[in-house]
Amino acid sequence: MTRIILIRHGQSIANFIGKFAGHSDFDLTELGHRQAELAAGYLLENEKIDKIYASDLLRAYNTAVPTAKALGLEITPAKELREIFAGEWESLSFDQIKERFPKDFNDWMHDFSNARCTGGESVAELYERVNAYVCKIAEENDGKTILIATHATPVRAVNCFAMGYEAERMADVSFCGNAATNVFIYENGKATIEQSNINGYLGELATEVPAKIRA
Repeated sequence: MTRIILIRHGQSIANFIGKFAGHSDFDLTELGHRQAELAAGYLLENEKIDKIYASDLLRAYNTAVPTAKALGLEITPAKELREIFAGEWESLSFDQIKERFPKDFNDWMHDFSNARCTGGESVAELYERVNAYVCKIAEENDGKTILIATHATPVRAVNCFAMGYEAERMADVSFCGNAATNVFIYENGKATIEQSNINGYLGELATEVPAKIRA
């Protein structure tokens, strides 16, 4: 049995200015760094973390840094934990995406499970990529607790998997706020949800990104 703690990155510069980040390497805002510190405080008080993994993109990696420093642990960076590859949408505003790629954007907004970023990755492909890697490292860390810092769509993908759903049910999974944590138990190839979208430790610094901003 492996205990998996998934944390979405703190507020990023892309979140703040309304850009679709994808694989573009936006860092955290000042608020995002503070959210990461608050999350670290919560994790140190409530969990015994043995190993830390993170998307290699700055906004996720730096969300894990305060916890790693406090525990004296290294962070294992992984491309497999990145946000969806947005192709031609990378770093565009949502208004720009809507204007330039209306059909694909409409799918993202209204048929999320079957959506594909123009010239990029599909939601279903992300589901397979992320869950394959999470299952792999969970099996490698049997009996341990691992922290994974990642992004909005990967968090939804793992929640979807833990609910017993395939990728076509991704749209049915709740959205996770910045720097919120999610806890899963992984055993015998299956994950179950223990807690979702924990963010009380953020207090007044909790940020709710508009529903259309998912990446």
